[in-house]
Amino acid sequence: MGNNKAIVTMTIGETFQELWRTFCKPGWEKYAHKHGYDIICIDSLIDVSERAMARHMNWQKCLILSQDFSKKYDRIVWVDADILINANNAPSIVDEVPEGMVGAIDVFSSPTPGWFPVALQRYMDITTGSDTFSPNVSMYYKKFGLPDTFDKVVQGGVIVFSPQHRDTLEKTYYEYEQKGGAEWNYEMRPLSFELQKASKVQWLDVRYNMNWSIYKCLFYPFLLLESTLEKERKKALSAACVNAAYHNGYFLHFAGDKSDMLLVNQESSTWTDCKI
Repeated sequence: MGNNKAIVTMTIGETFQELWRTFCKPGWEKYAHKHGYDIICIDSLIDVSERAMARHMNWQKCLILSQDFSKKYDRIVWVDADILINANNAPSIVDEVPEGMVGAIDVFSSPTPGWFPVALQRYMDITTGSDTFSPNVSMYYKKFGLPDTFDKVVQGGVIVFSPQHRDTLEKTYYEYEQKGGAEWNYEMRPLSFELQKASKVQWLDVRYNMNWSIYKCLFYPFLLLESTLEKERKKALSAACVNAAYHNGYFLHFAGDKSDMLLVNQESSTWTDCKI
């Protein structure tokens, strides 16, 4: 009998595919073997309509439950293809989610509700762009044109689904349009809104989706500043920090800049290897 749960991702383009195959896939396979998951990597767009081609591929995660493979599984875990899984640490994520519910972390609670605004402000201090990402949850939805009904936000990088969630996903895909670029988080705002509107979300331990950019801003902000260290010493310091984060969590998410992903030693089994 085959596995009844799967990890699903999407990689479009050779560069992204190679990054996933080289750095992410080995840890995913170790995790899948340990906990009984299949891994499905979609390497071509599901929807190639004119509308689909005009917006980011991230929207297409909302179509995975319409695919033939989805009928084989009781649980499907969407994982963005820029996430490293620490198979030594991470429990089976579906065990954290009651049947019929969607599992995800709350963006504004990672690493804690108190620390997130601090990290976000630091991130905003060093980046340029619009003010579309508000430290206020209410404004996060309102700026997109959504009601400020909820006080949490589903982070779209790791989500546990079941087949019965297809209607909610496709409602999001077909009824909402993309606003601008990455600063609007593509599908994340409307998907978060619709999942909570359907009363489907089980909030997970934030270690299942740790955003490295946020953790770096909070715990290692010196990595973001001009440094007097020579290049190799700065690289060694960066490596120690990102490996410490890897050992602190289950799934480490490299949204945006992927360069620090290359510094993670996935063969390491203990935080004591994080030496400078």
